[in-house]
Amino acid sequence: MNVVITGGSKGIGKGMAHEFLKRGHNVTICSRGQKDIDLTVNEFGAGTAEGQMICGTSCDVADYKQVQNLWDFANDKMGSVDIWINNAGRDGLKMEFTNLPAEDFSLTVDTNVTGMMNCCHVAMHGMQQQSAGGRIFNMEGFGSDGMTRPRLGVYGSTKYGLRYFTKTLVKECEGSTIKMCYLSPGMVVTDLLVPPPEQRDENWEKSKKVLNILADTVETVTPYLVDGVLAAEKNGDAVRWLTTGKVMKRFMFSRFTKPRDLFSHLGA
Repeated sequence: MNVVITGGSKGIGKGMAHEFLKRGHNVTICSRGQKDIDLTVNEFGAGTAEGQMICGTSCDVADYKQVQNLWDFANDKMGSVDIWINNAGRDGLKMEFTNLPAEDFSLTVDTNVTGMMNCCHVAMHGMQQQSAGGRIFNMEGFGSDGMTRPRLGVYGSTKYGLRYFTKTLVKECEGSTIKMCYLSPGMVVTDLLVPPPEQRDENWEKSKKVLNILADTVETVTPYLVDGVLAAEKNGDAVRWLTTGKVMKRFMFSRFTKPRDLFSHLGA
């Protein structure tokens, strides 16, 4: 399989790239900065098998022309794109909306909504030209299911909209060679989840107690996600790590097990 992962130079995207490579697939990643791309390609490239490929190019998904360039780059390097994963995302400053600078929430919306739509549009057009079509996965996040939390209003709104938009595209892809799918990593210990030191307060300390029950590391989640992506064959398939049943079990067993500490090594 030939796979494109946006936002693939760190966090969940980088972890998924590694897992696809371990399974023998070709991967193209993107990030806003070429330096981060080069570091990741060099890190993983040494471990690839003969004939296998990892490559990458800089891309701001909020810029349609750059997304088209990403498709053209991946198609040229790998020959086709079988799987496209819209992983690039931003959560912005974690503060009440009235205190947010306009440029901050605008950038979050540009990345998470406009960027995701740009990627879907480009990938769908590209896959229509392929006899085998392809699969597109949109990455859900907090708010996709309608849950709300103070200081996450902008990010949560973008992910709520992402699920609605994906539902629409699932219907539009019915009967075609393109499969539109959902991908949900749950709560993963990345830069998106952990606030910088200057934004950590009593609310963060309270949140950590819950996150130590529900959150997981990139290394734990990404093998499951990649196996799910490779197994998904139907339009509208969903690969979700943290299901309602898993949440209930974790809270139940947390009463009888030693609390996890997922953040001390990060100084958080």
